[in-house]
Amino acid sequence: MKKINFIVASTALAWICHGYGMDKINKPTDSYGFQRYGKKTVESIQGHGEIILDGTIVLELVRINGNLNAEESAIGSLQVNGQVDLKNCVVNNLATINGSLHADNTKFLKELSVASERITLKTCSVDSLIIREVSGYDGIQVLDLRIGTKITGPIVVESGHGEIWLSSSSEISDQVSGAKVVKK
Repeated sequence: MKKINFIVASTALAWICHGYGMDKINKPTDSYGFQRYGKKTVESIQGHGEIILDGTIVLELVRINGNLNAEESAIGSLQVNGQVDLKNCVVNNLATINGSLHADNTKFLKELSVASERITLKTCSVDSLIIREVSGYDGIQVLDLRIGTKITGPIVVESGHGEIWLSSSSEISDQVSGAKVVKK
């Protein structure tokens, strides 16, 4: 009888481990509400609400409807509808943001595309930047480049109503359309 109970318990444990064990770690995650990711590697993240990345490596897409706050993280590609705050991060592929962007010491290795009234980049490097129109907003779209930010490729403000606030230590290419440059 003890042998049968042991076999049944072992089989049940094996099924539980198989269903909820190691094969589920580092797979794409889909979350709702508040979610915090620490120092780990995940394939992708899809979230609805507030997502915090702290030392996280995301190999592929981060797709969020809500807010993203990331620090010391590496992101494959990025799609966010909401506010984005990045500090000491790297985005390896396309980043598309519909909402405000504040980035500090962050590298955008491919195109950055943002629909926002204001974008603030401090000590960042950007391959190229498209600032898309914000529906219902007729004002000036501001790109605030601070403390050594460098944009090596073209900057396009699709609305034609853009201002680039350029600090003395920041650099942009001469490929600017739809915006005037204001040296600060």
